[in-house]
Amino acid sequence: MDHTERLLAGALNQLSPAEEAELETALRADPALERQYQELLASLTTLLDDLDLEAVPVPAGAEERLIARLHREQRALEASDLAPPTVPEPAPVDAPSPGNAVSRASAPRRPLWWPALPLALAAAVALVFALQPADPLQRYARTPGAVTAAIVAGGQSLGTAVRLPDGRVYMHLNTPPADDRTYQLWHIQAGTPVSLGVFGREGVLTRVLPAGATLAVSVEPPGGSSQPTTTPLFAQQI
Repeated sequence: MDHTERLLAGALNQLSPAEEAELETALRADPALERQYQELLASLTTLLDDLDLEAVPVPAGAEERLIARLHREQRALEASDLAPPTVPEPAPVDAPSPGNAVSRASAPRRPLWWPALPLALAAAVALVFALQPADPLQRYARTPGAVTAAIVAGGQSLGTAVRLPDGRVYMHLNTPPADDRTYQLWHIQAGTPVSLGVFGREGVLTRVLPAGATLAVSVEPPGGSSQPTTTPLFAQQI
């Protein structure tokens, strides 16, 4: 596979451990390749966000069948000797005799859309992901390149945080707040809590945050507060 396909396979967790280690080594050695990889991850994340659909039943095995079909079609194209119609180029004045030259117009050419095949595969896989049950936690956790962390306090699991490749964080707690209360997410900056918004059972998606940001959640009155009015349920680096 070419480097674009390898990057895509890495983003979709389709590489073997040995291939993944090889890719990581290449990314560390080549800043331009690392940028391309991050741009690919961001594109897939954006695509998933744009395809934020309602729950749609998907037949069992649909994802595997779709990917297998795309791979079969790509292999068929690679093996085909057919080329799209081309317009013959005018022969130069000093062109060699027909017996000694091969017309460039007769040479097989790949369609102009050939490089888009890996992107088509990415779009198809992203569409399959988006068609899964519309549970935000599952959807964000399945985003290529996302990192999931358990929220733990006092030995108890309180919820889950998902850091997306573009730096945003999705926060979800296992238990919804009481009817007359709301959760409020805080970014602790130099010891000062800065509100990132209120949320309930649906969770909340933040703006882009630096790696290792300390996040906390408190229980607040409806609409939230300018500063925490209760002891935070947890404070954890994400």
